[in-house]
Amino acid sequence: MSARKDQNRIPNSRNAKAPIVECPPEFVAEIMKRGEEAHLPVIEKRNPQGAATALWMLCQGLPRTRIREQTGLSLAAINRLGFRHSDTLESKRKDFAMAYAHAAQTYTDLCMEKAERMMDNPEQLDNISPDRLALTVGIFTDKAAQLSGMASAIIEHRQGTSVEDAAKVIAEARARIAEKVKNQAIEAEVIN
Repeated sequence: MSARKDQNRIPNSRNAKAPIVECPPEFVAEIMKRGEEAHLPVIEKRNPQGAATALWMLCQGLPRTRIREQTGLSLAAINRLGFRHSDTLESKRKDFAMAYAHAAQTYTDLCMEKAERMMDNPEQLDNISPDRLALTVGIFTDKAAQLSGMASAIIEHRQGTSVEDAAKVIAEARARIAEKVKNQAIEAEVIN
């Protein structure tokens, strides 16, 4: 490994045990082919396996810092790869999104099944913390709203009185009160 790659690799004991992401050989071959077609000295020519792995991880939405740690590529090189292969990223991200959606549905079904079993044995609820239940309820509520077409987040833009306008209204009110007090004082003098 060159000195430059060693400088780009950031050791992290937390991620040291993370499994190495491997991309399919046909994806590596595709990246190698595109590298050979390039007229510039690109990373796809020098390090096709690293380039393919970085792109594969980008497709899955993994953080660039993790990609850097695993591949030894600099963040700039990873960003350039993403830019040059934006079409590949777009198509592969759709594939991964579909795979994750299927996995989410499977885990949702398992969660529902577990909840039904817990209904038959309420003592099991004592083993679950209230914050975990609240988090689960929030996730399911958000998903239900999303699937039913309701907004899962509401952003409200209010236009109201500015501070200057409010100060002006307060000043006018004080002037009216002062005028009213003055008029009442005059009437009181006339009566005497």
